Amino acid sequence: MADKFTATFQVYTNNADSRKLAKPGSLFAYFIEAASMHAERLGIGHKSLQDNHNAFWALSKVHFEIYKTPVWHQKVNVTTWPSGYNRLFARRYFQIADETGTLLAAGASDWVIMSFENRSLSNVQSIVENIAQFNLEQEHLDLNTTKVQPASADNSLKTTRQVMYSDLDMNNHLTSMRYLDWALDCIDIDYLNSHTAQTVDINFMHETLVNENVTLLYQQTGDSFVISGTLANGKTSFSTKIGF
Repeated sequence: MADKFTATFQVYTNNADSRKLAKPGSLFAYFIEAASMHAERLGIGHKSLQDNHNAFWALSKVHFEIYKTPVWHQKVNVTTWPSGYNRLFARRYFQIADETGTLLAAGASDWVIMSFENRSLSNVQSIVENIAQFNLEQEHLDLNTTKVQPASADNSLKTTRQVMYSDLDMNNHLTSMRYLDWALDCIDIDYLNSHTAQTVDINFMHETLVNENVTLLYQQTGDSFVISGTLANGKTSFSTKIGF
């Protein structure tokens, strides 16, 4: 059995939308926080990686499905665990349930380890192979990350955002949670007020630093939206697909 970790969160006022439903970004944030807490417990959290390897964890891809959106003031239990790795990536799953055990959401994620010094990829296997809890390849969910094709510049609506202080994380780049918030901000508010997100896929390609301008391209096909962020140098920062 996997060494699973569970943390309890509550849908506070700043986590809820005008319908008193937890925002998709809030559920994503709960998972990120639980993953961080578990990494600390396993001895490969932020401080350990920085002190011993001058490196940090970074998300590469995430896929999650929302089966029932929690509501304002509701408490939820987030369970997460690592399940396999190779030289470049480590897989981590998560489930979100209410206090009765009813499953509300679940997902899969792929993580990399990056060097603080030159932002290059480190060898995940060499860092985690001696941690028994990372050898849990039988503990799989039937969920997988996927590649999201960026929105086409020729057929997209466009807006621009700038990375500010409040957008940064401890690694001094645009925090993973903010990408999804930015993507949702591109969608018409009337649509968001009458629809509920059911699936989210995010690919993180290039880190985004303070004061950088990000051009957001967004396309709608039925009840599915693709939103991509392009940096000034033409590189794609992220690409996400949200299904309602």
